[in-house]
Amino acid sequence: MHLGISAYFHDSTVALLDDSGQLIDFKKEEWLSRVKGDKSFPRLALNEIISEHKLNNENLKFICFYEKPLKAWLTILKHSLKNNSITNEVTRNYFKNIWNSSLIFQYDLLKHTKFNLNKTIYCDHHLSHTLSGFYYTNSLPINSIVIDGYGDSSCSTIHHIKSNNEIIKIWESDYPNSLGLFYSAITDFLGFAINEGEYKVMGLAAYGKPEYFEKLNETIYFKNKKLIIDDSYYDFVRSIKNSFSSKLIDLFKINPRESNVNLDINSANFQTYANIAASAQKVIEYNLSEIFKYAYEVTKIKNFIFTGGVAMNSVAINKLIQNDFIKNIFVPPSPGDSGAAIGAAYYAYINKKNEKALLKKTNIKKPDVYFPGVIKNSEEDESFITLGFKKLASNREFVDASANLIFEGKILATCFGNIETGPRALGHRSLICNGHNELVVNQLNNVIKQRSKFRPVAPVILEKNAKSYFDISDKVYESYFYMGSVANVKNDKIKEIKPVTHFDNTARVQITTNETLLGKILTKLESKKIHVIANTSFNISSDPMVYSKEDAYLSCERMGIKYLLTENNLYCKD
Repeated sequence: MHLGISAYFHDSTVALLDDSGQLIDFKKEEWLSRVKGDKSFPRLALNEIISEHKLNNENLKFICFYEKPLKAWLTILKHSLKNNSITNEVTRNYFKNIWNSSLIFQYDLLKHTKFNLNKTIYCDHHLSHTLSGFYYTNSLPINSIVIDGYGDSSCSTIHHIKSNNEIIKIWESDYPNSLGLFYSAITDFLGFAINEGEYKVMGLAAYGKPEYFEKLNETIYFKNKKLIIDDSYYDFVRSIKNSFSSKLIDLFKINPRESNVNLDINSANFQTYANIAASAQKVIEYNLSEIFKYAYEVTKIKNFIFTGGVAMNSVAINKLIQNDFIKNIFVPPSPGDSGAAIGAAYYAYINKKNEKALLKKTNIKKPDVYFPGVIKNSEEDESFITLGFKKLASNREFVDASANLIFEGKILATCFGNIETGPRALGHRSLICNGHNELVVNQLNNVIKQRSKFRPVAPVILEKNAKSYFDISDKVYESYFYMGSVANVKNDKIKEIKPVTHFDNTARVQITTNETLLGKILTKLESKKIHVIANTSFNISSDPMVYSKEDAYLSCERMGIKYLLTENNLYCKD
């Protein structure tokens, strides 16, 4: 057995590979702690995996942490000591919070488990990201592009995976030259939470025009093989409170948006903030294209893995694939730090300690997007009935019954089997309804989820129908199954599926097959001329995705949801 762990920055996660290299479990700490983006040592997730798989010092070979703690801690500290005073708040904060950093990983491991510390190994942060993508694909040779905030000493890297025997890092961008931190600063300026609200900026961008692109692109740009940031605009290098400086305010000529004030289409200054979002989005897209182009020029390889937090920018993916030098981009289901735990576990499986390690790439079965692990059913029927639910259909009839409810304009919640590996709900922890029905989609989005109108829900469609509704690109085909990229809605279908279409006539489409839960429901709906289901995550705003049946019940109560579908039954709240 081989464990991979990510922690201390955000989305602490544990991944477990068996002795043949198969991913057999994956747990995010927030699922159990119910703390959104929980970054603490993942003691709950780790102990549950230990218990469920009976891990001990005999059957566990390695525990791999997804970064090199001392290198990661020193990166920002050295930069701050060099560029700020010894009394600067960033400098002081790094010394003050040393016991909350990844430097104490072994201490926490010893505190919460009984494993021998000699089983602990460390993987370079960006190599963990690279391996998290390479684990899912057998395409060789291939370039791996990792773009995130920062990890160890890098903010961006290009790895050339030449063969199963050789991974070479051919380029990196050092801290603080970071597209991820740039986008987070814009997220902060627009009044959204860093490491959580970046996707809101992406959605807001569809309503704007990139009026500030030229000026904003002068603050971060790729030139002469280097990514360069003008940190006079960005205070994250000298402040623990502010991510941007007064110079950025002067550039936009508008004050930052107050985070406690709701932003919607009719809000004051909405258009200006949308223009800022559109400009930042274009900066990301432009510089990503330059970095991908450089990787191609060096290697002449047209196939890419794309990971790191910025790889979750599904709008940018759709722009990247328009480049002729790109043949294919693979974005794994969980490209951020959470998924890097899989890369760390794979590094442990490889059982080497350098980037040119012999990769023992066996016939590893492609992992299911719905994470492996133990499904806990307990006394579901009795529990739900006691709580006021009645059973509408058992697992022999619930697909037909669910399809009928959707046809009738109802909204269903799903807590079905195991949760999705990645950050996006793909049917097992979802709220779903008829994607053609504007009234019910608005109720789902605006009333139940209480989301702003500029954040539409996603369409789900059967694979056989996808190209009839969307401009599906073969360059990123596999990632559509994970909502990895938006696609343009075909002109003759925009009116038909307007409720799940972005303002710019794109949609973050999810393709599925008739073997999945949503695929089976869609198959039943075809006779009723419903080809698209609207899908959004089953969670209350600012809460983690529903994980257990108990979470599902509480969320139904708090959100006023009447219908709940599990792997055993379809329920209705009396």
